[in-house]
Amino acid sequence: MTAHPHSISKKTCSACGTSPVNHRATYIMTVVDDTMTSMMHFLLGWVRVPREGRIANMVTAGFVGTFRLFGLAHFDTDIEKAISGRSKLIWQEATRRGIPVEQIVMFGKHLEQYRATIGGKRIYFQSIPIPYWLPQKGYDWMDDKFALSKRLNAAHINAPKAATVSSWRKTRQEFARMQKPVIIKPRSGSRGRHTTTNIHDETALRTAYDLAKEIAPTLVIEEHLYGSVYRATVIDNVLVGFFRADPPQITGDGIHTIEELIDLANTAKNADPAKKERLGDITITEDTTSFIARYGHTIESILPRDVTLDLSAKTGRLYGGYTREMLPEIHPKIREIFQKAGEIIQASIVGFDIIMEDPTKDPDTQTWGIIEANSLPFIDLHYYALEGTPIDLAKNVWDLWEEKLKKK
Repeated sequence: MTAHPHSISKKTCSACGTSPVNHRATYIMTVVDDTMTSMMHFLLGWVRVPREGRIANMVTAGFVGTFRLFGLAHFDTDIEKAISGRSKLIWQEATRRGIPVEQIVMFGKHLEQYRATIGGKRIYFQSIPIPYWLPQKGYDWMDDKFALSKRLNAAHINAPKAATVSSWRKTRQEFARMQKPVIIKPRSGSRGRHTTTNIHDETALRTAYDLAKEIAPTLVIEEHLYGSVYRATVIDNVLVGFFRADPPQITGDGIHTIEELIDLANTAKNADPAKKERLGDITITEDTTSFIARYGHTIESILPRDVTLDLSAKTGRLYGGYTREMLPEIHPKIREIFQKAGEIIQASIVGFDIIMEDPTKDPDTQTWGIIEANSLPFIDLHYYALEGTPIDLAKNVWDLWEEKLKKK
């Protein structure tokens, strides 16, 4: 069979999605990070060094300063070089407030590291300037999906039942006792890399286990939830954004194959100027074929009329999926839930990923759960949604610093 025109290059990894990583390096760094974290907690468990505090600033300043002496580092003030949409929003809002921002350039490469001068002091930060005086304990553990599940369940906040596994034998044992289907994913990490959903049998389980093991030594197996994926961003324990992200989808007509329906969807999207620039094409990858196979389809299958099929577990407009900012529409109880979740996490800025059927309805009447917490959330999701009123959360971030300055 010839390569599909919308297939991605074999040099990329469909399991990583739009943010591929070096598998071996990611695995090794995860092992090193887990080992060092355990050692530091054991040896220095009584010490707390804020990620954006004075010590962190001094270390970063000294490190960058040393490299500048040898001509290996410098600062850039070109906002168009910002690495992510998240960083660009932060930079734009800082400029509006008269806060100078500079980007660190190391060995000729622009980094997702920045320096701002605020209140006469220089602060160094990674993408989002997190105030050092606000709660930060959660940043030590929130990216651990299993630890998150345990803490949320203990606080009676919905999260799927989960177990941590590092061997095939343990994975089979947990699979046997869990309600099907299940999901397998790396215990830490983001963007759904090497995550497999809708696993019903041991054959699919083994494939998913091997895939996740490519980038992580320890995995999480959890019960599968149904619904759309939502991002709830909480700043200073207040829910400030609620974003919906669906995977790429097609709806059958009883005539065309799945492959043909994907072609038709891409053609229709590219004919719409408003969507062409903001939506990625739906691509057929190994991840796509594996995903739809777990629903009993191949790309040659003819999808029945009016049947809608998800094409991936990965969501968002880069994959050709639907997105919407929904904060004004959500049920009042959801705000209360995420205020409590923010207090439990103990982090001043956090993004929660949720699977829910309908956030406009009472959450107590439906099955839902928090599946992840992100220590460096993509706040630009709320601003660049296809539908809904855009929310620029960079304002909320810098407001935290402005309030601190006013108290001085």
